[in-house]
Amino acid sequence: MSHLFRTVPFAVALLLSQPCFAQQEAVRGNKPLSPEDSAAQFEIHPDVQIQLVASEPQVIDPVATAFDEQGRLWVVEMRDYPLGPDEGQPPQSRIQVLRDRDGDGFYEHATTFAKELVFPTGIQPWRGGVIVTLAGKVMFMADTDGDDVCDLQETWFEGFMQENTQLRANHPSLMVNNQIHVSNGLRGGTVQSTDKRWGPAAGQPDPLPLQGKDFAFDALGGTFTGMPGNGQFGFSEDDFGNIFLCTNRNPCIHVALTGEIIASDPWLTPRDAVHDAVIAGEASRVYSLAQAWTTSNLHAGQFTAACGVHVFGGTGLPGDMLNNAFTCEPTGYLVQRQVMRPDGLTFAAKRGREEVEFLASHDAWFRPVNLNSGPDGALYVVDMYRAVIEHPQFVPEELKNRPDQRWGTDRGRIWRVTSKAANGQNVASVDWSNADAATLVNALDHPNRWHRRTAQRLILEQLTSDSSAFVADLQSAATAAKTPAARVRALWLLDAISKQADADAAAAAELQDLLVDVVQKDQDVRVRRQAVELLSAENPKLSAALQSAIATDDPVLQAVAWRRLVMTTAKPAPVPAALLKAACSDDLLRAYLMVPAVDGQCVQTALLLDLLKQRESLGDQSIDRLAMELSRRVGFYGSPDEIAKVLDQAGADRLGMQIVRGLHEGVVRARRNWSKSIASDGQLHPGFVRIQAYAKSIAEDDAATAAARTDALSIVRLDRSDETTKMLVALFESDAPTAVRSSAIDGLAASGDPDFATRILSDPGRLPPALLRTCVSALLRRADWTAAMLDSLEAGSLAPAAMDLSQTNRLRNHSNKELAGRARKLLASLSADRQAVIDRYRKAMAGEGNSNAGKLIFTQQCAACHVMQGKGHAVGPDISDSRTKTPEQLLVSILNPGAAIDANYFRYTVVTIDGQVQDGLLVEETANAITLKQAEGKMTTIDREDIDQARTTSVSLMPEGFEQQISPEQMRDLIAYIKNWRYLSGTIPGVATGD
Repeated sequence: MSHLFRTVPFAVALLLSQPCFAQQEAVRGNKPLSPEDSAAQFEIHPDVQIQLVASEPQVIDPVATAFDEQGRLWVVEMRDYPLGPDEGQPPQSRIQVLRDRDGDGFYEHATTFAKELVFPTGIQPWRGGVIVTLAGKVMFMADTDGDDVCDLQETWFEGFMQENTQLRANHPSLMVNNQIHVSNGLRGGTVQSTDKRWGPAAGQPDPLPLQGKDFAFDALGGTFTGMPGNGQFGFSEDDFGNIFLCTNRNPCIHVALTGEIIASDPWLTPRDAVHDAVIAGEASRVYSLAQAWTTSNLHAGQFTAACGVHVFGGTGLPGDMLNNAFTCEPTGYLVQRQVMRPDGLTFAAKRGREEVEFLASHDAWFRPVNLNSGPDGALYVVDMYRAVIEHPQFVPEELKNRPDQRWGTDRGRIWRVTSKAANGQNVASVDWSNADAATLVNALDHPNRWHRRTAQRLILEQLTSDSSAFVADLQSAATAAKTPAARVRALWLLDAISKQADADAAAAAELQDLLVDVVQKDQDVRVRRQAVELLSAENPKLSAALQSAIATDDPVLQAVAWRRLVMTTAKPAPVPAALLKAACSDDLLRAYLMVPAVDGQCVQTALLLDLLKQRESLGDQSIDRLAMELSRRVGFYGSPDEIAKVLDQAGADRLGMQIVRGLHEGVVRARRNWSKSIASDGQLHPGFVRIQAYAKSIAEDDAATAAARTDALSIVRLDRSDETTKMLVALFESDAPTAVRSSAIDGLAASGDPDFATRILSDPGRLPPALLRTCVSALLRRADWTAAMLDSLEAGSLAPAAMDLSQTNRLRNHSNKELAGRARKLLASLSADRQAVIDRYRKAMAGEGNSNAGKLIFTQQCAACHVMQGKGHAVGPDISDSRTKTPEQLLVSILNPGAAIDANYFRYTVVTIDGQVQDGLLVEETANAITLKQAEGKMTTIDREDIDQARTTSVSLMPEGFEQQISPEQMRDLIAYIKNWRYLSGTIPGVATGD
C-alpha cells in the first residue's frame, strides 16, 4: 500500500474539520468516487470530524463490524448482495479480520477469516472467535491456531427465515442480562437449537415460532426464548437493559414492556411492547444532500430504509451526544442523530439539529448501513458504498433487472467519527488478552461503553472455568462502583455466577442479601429496578425489599416493584397514589397494573374503586383511559359481585359510559353472558340503567358532537329492547352525521332487526357514500340479508360500485355456495360491456409508449382531478405512486373506473329547491350543510335548507367512456407516463421511457 493512501485518514480529518457548505453540487449517482474524493463530499456536525478507517480492497460491501479485546476489527461482508451468487458459483460473502499494525488509525492489513458464506448479517466476539448470523442460522466460528483463519464452526440454532437478503436474522449482541439477542429480520421463522446446551424457556414450544418476535439465548448455555420486538436490521442496548431496534420506517424503536407482561394479558399484543422513541413513518423527516430516490414517491423526504440504530455510549463524541440515538438512512446517504431523554418507562427524542443531518453526503454512492462504537470511544460508520441499495423484490417490475444494481461489488468503506477535541485511546494498542480479574471488574466502571461491555463479556467467558476469582470484586462493584452502569453489570454477572452448575450456595445467598441492600439503598432508581428483577422468589426478604421500592417517589420503580410483589406473592397489594396518577397518562405504566387474577380475586376491582374515589382531584379526562382499561379486566376476571360494586360507584356521565364499555368488552372476551353479569335481583343493575339512560340522551341530542353521539350509541346498543330498536331506526333515517347513522346501523345489525335489509335496500341511493359502504358490510353478515342485496343488484337498484374490492371478494367467496354462485354470475354479466372496450385498447399496449407525449395528455385530460409531478388538482385519488400497478391494471382502472372504487370517490349529486344540480365528492357534512369537492379543486358548500334531494350515484367521479377522449395509441402513451414519470430524468439506467 502506498504511503499516500495510508495518510488518507489524516487528510480527511483535516479536510472535514473545516466548515462545510451546502452549495456543493451533488455528485451523480452513476459514478463511484475514490475514498479521498468521497470524503470531500461529506457535511457533518461542526463539532466532529470524520476519518477513513478501512476501504477497498481490504473491505468490500461491509454490513457489520465489531472490535474484539485485541483491537482487531471484524468486518462482515455481504459481497453477493442483493441476489446472491451467480448460478453455479459459490457464495461470495465473507468475514474479514482487520489489523492496524502501524497504529496510524487506518486498517491496512486484512485476513479472510471465513469465506463462501451465505448472506452473513451480524457478528459478536466470543471466546476468541465470533457468533455469526447467516443462512438462517446462529453459528460460532473460531480460529484455534492463531492465524486469523476460521478452523472451527458450530451451528447453535437454525430455522430463521431466509426469504430475502434484507429480512434475515441479524445483529447477535451480548446484552446486560448475559443473553445474546438476535433481531429476527421481520420474517421470523421457527427456530430450534442444534446444540444440547440450549433448550426452550419454560412454557415455550420447541421448535419456537418467532413471528412478530426477536430471539435471545443464554450466552453460557441454558434456555432460548422469543423476545418482544421485531427488529429488521439493527440492535442497540444501553447500560440498563433498554433495547432499541429499527425497521425501514421506524428509526428507533424502544422495547418498553417485557414478554411476561404481554403474555399474561388478554388485551396486550407484541406490538404494545414497543414504542417509537423517534418520530417514524410519514411524520419522519430526512434531509438528503444528493437526489434521493425512494421506491415510493409518497415516502420522499422520510425514513424508508432506516437501519443500524445505535445508542451511543462512547467518549469520542461531544458530551451532549452521549446516549443520543443515531440511525442510518442509506437511500438518503445520511446518518441522523436524535437527542433522547427518559419519558416514564420509555424515551422521547428530538432532532439534534433542525433540518440538517448529523452526517450526510453529496456522493450518491455513500450507503451507511450500520453503526458501532470502538475502544477509542468513537462512532464507526459502515458504508456499503454502492450505486443501488434495494432488493428487487421490493421494486416495480421495470426496475427488477436494472443494470446498476450490482455496481459497487468491488467497494466498501468504514469511517470513524470523533469530536474535534477527542484524544481517545489508539485502538491498535488495545489488548486485553491477559487482563486479570481485578482489571476486568474495574473496567466495568470505564466511561466508554465498549470497555464496560467487553469487560462483561470477558468475565462471562471465564465463569465456567473460574468464577470464584471474580466474586469478591463483583460484590464490591455492585455497591461501591462509581457509575450506575458498573453496578448493574456487576449484579448481572453475580447472577450468572449463582446459576453455574457448581455454584456455591453461600455465594448465591450472599447475592440475595446484596440485592435486598441495593433495592433499599442504591441512589439510582435504574440500578434498583434491575435489582428488583434479580430478586429470587424464595428470598425471605423479598416482600420487605419490594415494599421499600414501592414506597419511593419514582412511578417506574413503583410499577416494577408492585407487579413483582403481586405476581410473586399471589396476593393483591395497594397501588401508591403517585403510581395510580402516573398511570392515568402513561400507557406503558398502565400495562404494569394489568396483572391476572390472584388468589381468586380481580386485582383491578380495588384499583378502579380507588381511582373513582380520586376522581375529583384527578379529573375525568385524566382518568378515563385508565378507568376503561381497569374496567376491561374487571369484566374479564371479576365476578358479578365485583362488577356490581363498580356499577354502584359509576356515575351517569361520560366516565360511566367508559366504565360500562370496558366491563362489556371484558365480559364478552371472557365468553360470559352480559345480561347475567350485570343482573341485580333478576333485573338489570340500576347503575347500568342510569348510565344507559344518559347515553340515550346524548345519542339523540342534535347539539352534541358526532363523536359524542357515536360514543354514546356504543352503550345504547347494549340494550336490545324494542324501544332501543325504534331509536336506532329513527337515527338511521335522520339527517344526523354519517358517523352517527353508521353506528345506528351497526346497532340494528347486532340486534337482528327483522326489517334490516328492507330499510337499507328500499332506496340505497339516498344514503351518503360512506354510510352505504357501512350498510353493505352489515348486509354481508347474514345469508338472508346477503340474498336480499343480490336481489337489489340484479334489479339495478343497488350498483356494484357500492361494494369495495374486499366486499366484492367476500360476496364471490361466500360460505353459502348458492349465494356465491349467484354473485359470480351477476358480477360477470355486469362487467361484460366494459370488457369489450378494454380488449380493444389492450391490443395497443403491446408496444412501448412515449412518456413525454403521455405527460401532455395527462395535462389535457387528467390534471383537473389528479396531481402528477406537482401539477394538477387533488380531487381524485393519488395515482402518482404506481410502482405496484402493471400497465394492464392501469388500463382497467381508467376504462372501468367503477370496478373497484373507494366510497370516498363516489359521485354525489345534489338538487337544490330552485332546480340547480351540483355534483362532486362529498367531503364534509354537518347538521346544517354539506360540502362537495369538484373538478380543479373547487369546494362548494350547500345549506341543507336549500337541498331538495341528495343522492349517491355509486359511480366514480371519473366517468366511464374515457376511450372517447383519447385513441389507443394515446392511452399507451398516457400509461407510459403514469408508470415512468419518475424515470424521465435518466438517473436510473436501463429503464425504458419511450422518449
